[in-house]
Amino acid sequence: MAIGGVRRAAAPALGLLRSAPLRVFVARPVRRLGALALDLLLPRVCLACSAPAERELGLCLECRRLLEPPPPGLAGGDRLEGCDAFFWLWVYRPPMDQVILGLKHHRLDYLGRHLAAAAVDALGMELGRAELIVPMPMHWRRRLVRGRNHAESIARPLAGQLGRPQRAALRRRTLGRPQVGRSRRQRLSNPTVMFHCSRPADVRDRVVLLVDDVVTTGATAARAARCLRAAGASEVIVFTPARTPE
Repeated sequence: MAIGGVRRAAAPALGLLRSAPLRVFVARPVRRLGALALDLLLPRVCLACSAPAERELGLCLECRRLLEPPPPGLAGGDRLEGCDAFFWLWVYRPPMDQVILGLKHHRLDYLGRHLAAAAVDALGMELGRAELIVPMPMHWRRRLVRGRNHAESIARPLAGQLGRPQRAALRRRTLGRPQVGRSRRQRLSNPTVMFHCSRPADVRDRVVLLVDDVVTTGATAARAARCLRAAGASEVIVFTPARTPE
């Protein structure tokens, strides 16, 4: 089997090695040493085309060139109902979709660090206004199945690079239907997603940066932002690495 095939077959194991849940069982230095050994034995391949990958985003140089940034008019920030500012980096279409899916479904948490670094490089001044970083919450049932919240895999390193605290200040009250593969109309018709701010003292009178992986209709992010404002946040900024095309 080619290296690319072996690497893809080993993806769940590699993701587990790099994922947060394993911290309970394996010391951090051992984990890092194991990940380094695996990288030497099975070099990373591009998530989109299986060519040798660069270190950033798990993509080869050619696929990185295909990443589509926001239109020029949105480079300084997009509009999203319910929040004070909305920033994103790339359009959610190939090869960016493979990066998000790798983070979400294959436990490739190193992609969260890469996405956070890209956010700081491109939007450090805008995102640096935030005083608190809050990941978009996942319903406890879905988190139980997946083992972790992928939004936290972006929010945690982003908070570290910005030098801001990160808190899981929101709770998701309703499960809703999975959104993967659903059309825009179907997503908009999804039963209302409800949130609860479990740590109002943390968000009160603060500029909050709400972090998620992808925005599609913006309805979920808008409801989460309104919940944070109702809990006393002075301003809510939303950041996602990707946004689906209109």
